[in-house]
Amino acid sequence: MKKRWLGLVTLLAAFSLVIAACGDDDTSDTTTAAPTAATTASTAAPATTAAPATTAAPDEGSDIAFDVGVTPAPCSDAVNEGNGCIYLGIISDLTDGPFAPLGVPLTQAQEDFWGVVNADGGLGGFDVIITADNTFDAHYDGAQHVEGAVSLANRVVGLAQSLGTPQTQAALPTFIENDMVVSPASWFSGWAFDDIDNGLVMEVGASYCMEAMNGMSFLAQTRGTDFSWAIVYFPGDYGGDYLAGAKIGAALLGMPAPVAELFQIPVSFGGDVAETVGALAALTPDVVLMVTGPTEMAQITAGLFGTGHQTFQVLGAGPSWNVALKGNADLMPLLEAVYFTTQSWGGWDTDSAGHAAMRAAAEAGGQGPHNAYIAGWTWQYPWLTLLTEAIASGDLTRANLASLALDLDGIDFQGILPTGSYNGTPNEIVERSTIIAQASAEASDGLTPVTDAFVSEIAADFNLVAPCFVG
Repeated sequence: MKKRWLGLVTLLAAFSLVIAACGDDDTSDTTTAAPTAATTASTAAPATTAAPATTAAPDEGSDIAFDVGVTPAPCSDAVNEGNGCIYLGIISDLTDGPFAPLGVPLTQAQEDFWGVVNADGGLGGFDVIITADNTFDAHYDGAQHVEGAVSLANRVVGLAQSLGTPQTQAALPTFIENDMVVSPASWFSGWAFDDIDNGLVMEVGASYCMEAMNGMSFLAQTRGTDFSWAIVYFPGDYGGDYLAGAKIGAALLGMPAPVAELFQIPVSFGGDVAETVGALAALTPDVVLMVTGPTEMAQITAGLFGTGHQTFQVLGAGPSWNVALKGNADLMPLLEAVYFTTQSWGGWDTDSAGHAAMRAAAEAGGQGPHNAYIAGWTWQYPWLTLLTEAIASGDLTRANLASLALDLDGIDFQGILPTGSYNGTPNEIVERSTIIAQASAEASDGLTPVTDAFVSEIAADFNLVAPCFVG
């Protein structure tokens, strides 16, 4: 474990700069900045973007059936003029919600993914496109997420991104009614269960629960089991699923129970970290698990250090990190000393074919390293497999896509993850591997891996018969 950095006498001043550090790559405050033109959201698309409800074939020589979200005409901004068009939608957090600093690069990566596919000739006679009109900014709000789902239900074949589990759950009735397959921007353990999502949600990567189990195993290996720990967590499954996994892991490893479970409202929703900092300062835990956004993680870490408790370690869930934090010269030395994170896959510089393709697309589009960009890219591989199978079957209707998604197999992530499948029981198909990384100003994305992808013994042996969190 890296020797603790204890000489940051300017930490209280840095505390006031944290929110700026959680913005985009130039450290501006993205909690108020609008996304790029490519990801500008709309709550109502022009009629020209609506795919006709028809089963006509794309051309006279084709027998591919389709309905909503597919058109025989080329995309409005077609790369391949002879191709038809498949429209995918996005519901994200793009301006002033707690995950806007992550939602913007997530969305950009998904646009870029399909841009690469289209530049290579498209997919079976179709271009696949995510338009600004089919991108809905729901601000990480459940009611607005439902509004977005209803708005997109008659325009897209499915969702390339649905950010947030409670939000996606709120919209599930709309998705189920319309046979809309969804790629979630979340790692809820419940997505493995068809009785929860009707098999429509194509989860990718280890759940928060498995991630936390592996994280607790890492702590046991590096610190032993005799240490005190607390957890700060967001509402909903993100906090609840990670908390459940951490407590399961602690019990199986013979660790003590947490000294505190501190519920944190996101700052963008009016939450204040002062009470959390005060509670942690009174308890002085050895380890603090942070299941928050990057703004809250950074503020709480800086605030706790400023109280005089300077020997703690932070273990953050994946969404608690933003590469922009490494641009804060006052704060980053502290994070380099104390911050570790559990991640579903390797960081920006990882050597895999998928990472190489992702980096090439990002560089071509002028995008800098960002862990959310990796996630956005990776979440599109199931859609690539699903659309390929649907085209091969001669049926791009939403009903057929929903049927194929139930048992989709052989998902090739180009080495970012092992080959994926939804064909089997939750316990058989669930991804269990994660990595551990540490904050580093020298790393492209601000994180240096300290482990390879691994599955802890407790995660490997855990029998997933129900979601870890039931809210």
